[in-house]
Amino acid sequence: MIFVKMFQHLDQYSGAAPLQHWLSRIAVNTCRNALASEKARPELRRADLSEEQEAVLDQLARTSDELAPDQQLASREVVERLLSALKPVERLIIDMLYLQGISVEQIAKAVGWSKSLVKVRAFRARQKLKQHLSRMQREGT
Repeated sequence: MIFVKMFQHLDQYSGAAPLQHWLSRIAVNTCRNALASEKARPELRRADLSEEQEAVLDQLARTSDELAPDQQLASREVVERLLSALKPVERLIIDMLYLQGISVEQIAKAVGWSKSLVKVRAFRARQKLKQHLSRMQREGT
């Protein structure tokens, strides 16, 4: 990838600095950009999951059955508790987008926002939900 970038931008090389310095700058910037994009949109890897989380994931992948009634009730309580931690606008976006299955375009028309604003608010709401879920797991509640 770095050599491809080098050849794409070869016309920008002025010759004022040695080629190795210019190439190393391309490499450093490419790596920094990759790390920044990974931080912005982290990739969840199976290896990053705990054994318990991996077991739940395996169970969900193996079975197409619905959850048992007691598990449904427990999961509903967790979802309600998480949603109650959000601001009303954030709850609205999560509800419309994920619980009602309304598209981003339809939400934008309904609330009078741009599509990008809907996406940004949904992203921020998801981040808050993740934080609250992590806090709940640490507290054991």
